[in-house]
Amino acid sequence: MSANLILTRSRIFYVLIGLALLTGGFLMGWHLSRRPLGFRHPMHYLSHKGDAQDQVRAEVLASLRAFQSGYTKRDPAMIPAFMEQLFPKDRDILVLGTESGEWIEGYQGVGALIANDWRGWGDVRLDVEDATVSADKEVAWATTVGTVGNGSSSRAIRFAAVLNRINGRWLFRHIVFQWDDRPESLAELIRSSIRRAKQ
Repeated sequence: MSANLILTRSRIFYVLIGLALLTGGFLMGWHLSRRPLGFRHPMHYLSHKGDAQDQVRAEVLASLRAFQSGYTKRDPAMIPAFMEQLFPKDRDILVLGTESGEWIEGYQGVGALIANDWRGWGDVRLDVEDATVSADKEVAWATTVGTVGNGSSSRAIRFAAVLNRINGRWLFRHIVFQWDDRPESLAELIRSSIRRAKQ
């Protein structure tokens, strides 16, 4: 046998091994992305309810419920009313999203980000009732956990917010969404890339 024929066979062998590994990895990632994750946050996350007085806690939880209601209904036509109810127009506000570069400031920018979330991010479910709420005079901070669902899979998130009591209402000044589970699967990466390409 010639040396060229031996090299060709070994190249073919390595190419076939590479394709088999690539195909196997893709199929495993696809299979895992199709299963519900059933992820549970560590119990200690929400073991402390915070130091807010009962009335303040109730009022802050009412604002969190209204926030969750908007993310449950996901109707972009409701953005003006949602923003008016939960965010001050004349103060600095900031939302940090889960993706790189999602550092959104200002009333209009935050409204646009939330509308975009409602159109394409997924089903956001926050554990409002067990949230940790602390407060000092006219400022409160709340933290909780939740999930973002897309069909049969979901990803765990952590949520933190700073609220200000303005004219008797607790309004959001700063919100942070943060992934709290694992790196995205190949299928999730593809879906998010397609979603970003459509925007």
